[in-house]
Amino acid sequence: DRIRLFHAIRDATADAYGGWHLVTNLQSGGGLYAQRIVTRKHFDMERARGYAREAAGLDDE
Repeated sequence: DRIRLFHAIRDATADAYGGWHLVTNLQSGGGLYAQRIVTRKHFDMERARGYAREAAGLDDE
């Protein structure tokens, strides 16, 4: 069982397919800059600010 576990770890990380799979998963979103742009476009910043103000006790009442 230990050998099969080591082979599974190797297959997922160090062999050619595992390395290719890791890189394609990382870059499948078009790169980190593109992911940042999409995240900022769809993230509700005002709601997050409201949560932060509420957590800090700075509600506008």
